[in-house]
Amino acid sequence: IPYAKYLDCGADLYFESALMNWLSNGKQPNGMIIRLQGFDRGVFGGNFHTHNSLYIPPGIDVVCYSNGQDYARGLRYAVKQAMAGGVGMTVDSTNLLNLRHLHESDGMWQFPLTDPEEVFSFHDVRKYGPHNAKYCIVAYGNALIAALQAQKVLLEDFNIQTTVIDSPYLSEVPSSLKEILPSYKGVVFADVCKQGQQPFAGFITQLNSEGKLPSSWRCVAAQRTYNPLGNTLTFTSRNDIIEACLDIFK
Repeated sequence: IPYAKYLDCGADLYFESALMNWLSNGKQPNGMIIRLQGFDRGVFGGNFHTHNSLYIPPGIDVVCYSNGQDYARGLRYAVKQAMAGGVGMTVDSTNLLNLRHLHESDGMWQFPLTDPEEVFSFHDVRKYGPHNAKYCIVAYGNALIAALQAQKVLLEDFNIQTTVIDSPYLSEVPSSLKEILPSYKGVVFADVCKQGQQPFAGFITQLNSEGKLPSSWRCVAAQRTYNPLGNTLTFTSRNDIIEACLDIFK
């Protein structure tokens, strides 16, 4: 699917791909991987390229990776699931396609090739920063970049240590996230989707009902509006994350 907005046009087929295996009681496997491009932060194309909404019906495994290394490992896992009849969708963040630097010209977002046998399952997460921090930021896709930039500011300007957790699987709360989240005093969820439509809202509800959500938490998301051509004003930003962190971490 070339642009995120076009998912609206293919909604019927998209939902049918999820339903077919269930309606046939497993007799009609529908293994496939959908690649959704043109998602999230970008200064071109306006709403059609950067339509920050995702439909995640039961039966489709949706992932949004933040770097090429995890993308390659995760795609191998998704292919295995598709060969067994599963349906998956990778969401490609436009801004990440050629991103090389995290802070100015540091080359920090260039990763080596992975072993062909290495996989990253749907329930895996990845940590950045100190593992003994009291607070964490959970993000995916391009929000992971903003979270890591916020992490640097929080440490240097406010002496607040945070662990950034990359949680690319969006169809349900990854089991790895459930395991580690209760160890933190506070958490900020950074979602790139629009307010009211963000996958992390469902995560928070599930985590809270299972007693795994830290008592102090916030969720930031993109503005509930449409992105105009040529700017990035409506996207989840580093400053959004910093403000939320200072609200509960200080």
